[in-house]
Amino acid sequence: MSTFSRRKSRGKVEENNLKKDLLNDDEISSNDYNNYQILVPSLSSSINNRTSSNILYLQNQYAIFTRSISQCNIGELIRQPEYVDKNEWIAHNIVTFFNHINALYEVLSDFCTKSTCSTMTGPQNSLYYWIDERGKKLKCSAPQYIDSAMTFMQKILSNDMIFPTRLDRNFPATFDMLVRKMVRLLFHCMAHIYAIHYRQLIEFELHPHLNSLFLHFISFIIKSDIIPSDYSISNTNTNTNSLTISNQIEIRELRAELESLSLLYELLAKQWQHAYAQANAQKRKMTNNQ
Repeated sequence: MSTFSRRKSRGKVEENNLKKDLLNDDEISSNDYNNYQILVPSLSSSINNRTSSNILYLQNQYAIFTRSISQCNIGELIRQPEYVDKNEWIAHNIVTFFNHINALYEVLSDFCTKSTCSTMTGPQNSLYYWIDERGKKLKCSAPQYIDSAMTFMQKILSNDMIFPTRLDRNFPATFDMLVRKMVRLLFHCMAHIYAIHYRQLIEFELHPHLNSLFLHFISFIIKSDIIPSDYSISNTNTNTNSLTISNQIEIRELRAELESLSLLYELLAKQWQHAYAQANAQKRKMTNNQ
């Protein structure tokens, strides 16, 4: 759906620089694990172990990935390529996440209706409200919310003044704020799928795709510092580059929402490290047999 299939790379860096192959080392040392380990968000979780054992997406047997992610170095995948502008790097990834999440939801659209999902519900019975242009909170069904979210994001992504496709145009001053808003909407969509439609994804054998997408998505948010670590509401810095009070509140709310799936991220990060180690062990075995 996105117009960014024709987007030009400012640094002329090919996609292979974003997705490097497996490590060439014959052995993965402890230092290697430290270098490529995913940083897990410093978010607590109110879910206890007894409750989490009953949640389908937190069961180890379903914490699996696509082959491409299992064999991919996540640390390299989310690394900003050299000579590529940070906003360009973020824009490229946001477009990718939008397209993949939109495609996954389309598979489930027949199961996500006004009758089955009368509210936009997430993990732990959390409720997501749509915020209209006047800032008013609106309670709506999940399909209404997601359709509004996708339409809103498509409009932004297609706006050449916000996501420029020409090299002579700069990203606007509001780019960071709009990216955070899109990240929040994309997270809500994935959170709803995990909370309500994960069993259906398992039936379609598409849960590895959602897990891979979620792991990549959260890891990228952390790496790119889309959610700044210094977001204290008590910050009195009057520098024009500092976050406004409203932005700080928005960031705090987003971090609180991310907390609802922090256990899932920790589980997926752990499972990926195991899968990646296995992939490298298999690679070494094949190399030694040649």
